Amino acid sequence: MRTFIFIALLILAPMMAALYGFIHDQITYSISEEFFTKFRFEHYDFPHAWHPRARAGMIGILNAWQTGIPFGIILTAVGRIHTNTHRLLTYTIYTYLLTFFMSFAFAILAEYIPVSSEAIGFKQTLPANILDPIAFQRVVQINNFGYVGGIIGVLMGIGLHIFLYKRDKNKALGTSANA
Repeated sequence: MRTFIFIALLILAPMMAALYGFIHDQITYSISEEFFTKFRFEHYDFPHAWHPRARAGMIGILNAWQTGIPFGIILTAVGRIHTNTHRLLTYTIYTYLLTFFMSFAFAILAEYIPVSSEAIGFKQTLPANILDPIAFQRVVQINNFGYVGGIIGVLMGIGLHIFLYKRDKNKALGTSANA
């Protein structure tokens, strides 16, 4: 059963990451359609008949699910410190959610950080005919912050696994000492 849970968790991580990518790219599409129509869509061979939001969502899924693999491997491997299978499952899902929400929190934070005038000044690095370079750069900033948030979330998830392991171990020692 423990092996099944371990494998299920490894499958769940990229699925959650794909969901994150879909939602993330729907939000960033609302901020800068140009980021997708003049940059991202050129890198993917989706049918032009698809609605732009569907293409943006698929790009989000394709970009993010792969990130879920190493994040899932790390958090699930650390989760194996919990000898109880139920705790392995529950606590690892907690760490996945923590990573998911930290990534979102950092992406939201990036929305409110002003785009640097230097980034806007490098307009020659942007695709041609960008009408709103600030929105375009904001989406780039949001993407970068999302990845940083994910990495911080994984590190916090590792810490959460260790904290919960020590807490449960101390509870068990306290329970057996009281018996």
